[in-house]
Amino acid sequence: MSSPRFEAFLARLYSDPEFLNRFLLNPEGAGREAGLDSREQAAAAAIDRAGLLMAARSYELKRRAHTRTARRTKGLGVLQGLCFAKYLTPYGKRR
Repeated sequence: MSSPRFEAFLARLYSDPEFLNRFLLNPEGAGREAGLDSREQAAAAAIDRAGLLMAARSYELKRRAHTRTARRTKGLGVLQGLCFAKYLTPYGKRR
């Protein structure tokens, strides 16, 4: 399954907690809502739930870390910001 529509559906599952919850409660309904065809809906319903939750959580943590780093380096030039960011730990403290 690698249609652009299915990939957009997966991206939404990973990035939208409300949509993910709706999917977990009603996979077929969420698939219809996203405009998936019957074959894509079946593939979505067969997704490993534990793996899906783990991936969604991992992406959320990465987004948060990226946002924190971006806020701390705001106002610096791109090169200076990248150099400064490498000295931050994932929790925002200096090494």
